[in-house]
Amino acid sequence: MHIKFKRHYNKHYKSAAEEAERKQIFLENVNRIHTYERLHPNATFTLGINHLTDRRIEELVSHSKRYIKPHTENMESSLKPIHLPDSFDWRTKGVISPVKDQGEIEDAEAFAAVEVVESFHTIQTAQLVEGSIARVADCCPQPVDPFLCIMKLGGICSATDYPTPTGQCIPNQCTPFAHFDKIMRLKNRDENTMVTWIQSSTLFVGIDASQTSFQFYQS
Repeated sequence: MHIKFKRHYNKHYKSAAEEAERKQIFLENVNRIHTYERLHPNATFTLGINHLTDRRIEELVSHSKRYIKPHTENMESSLKPIHLPDSFDWRTKGVISPVKDQGEIEDAEAFAAVEVVESFHTIQTAQLVEGSIARVADCCPQPVDPFLCIMKLGGICSATDYPTPTGQCIPNQCTPFAHFDKIMRLKNRDENTMVTWIQSSTLFVGIDASQTSFQFYQS
């Protein structure tokens, strides 16, 4: 099974010792997947082998990746409730770009902030352009508020113009295509306002993705 896994995901290890370690981790994780399936036959999602099955969860989730720190300043909640449909999904309306692999960028907020701004731009213009997460990761490192930082940078650039992190902030490497001049933060546990807001814009929420069910999520 491990040989098939290596071939499918083009896995190469630096030494026989590393391969033995990765194989053991792989087998342990496969056992976790099967155990979960056995104990949760009515689960609403499925787990499966993927490119992360030879990695431990501790390797994948650093402290900065794991938690999005809440910002409490400039709180507003002045939206008036409107008719709420039974369901609403921006993905079906073509304003959400594909799911990203966070990879080695240890800043979940950079991903979330850029996605919110690019989707808001798409709602306003009907043109979906993927924003540069790399630029925000370079120029707005934690604990900097990414939205305030993006606003000071003049907006977000396209991923094509600033594709990969450089390790240093080069703000003028690209020209922003989307910008904003106001930040609205919803009050904690104000679900009615959240549902009202989501019908005219997008927002991001933080969840704890340090569970193995996220690591092996399939569908």
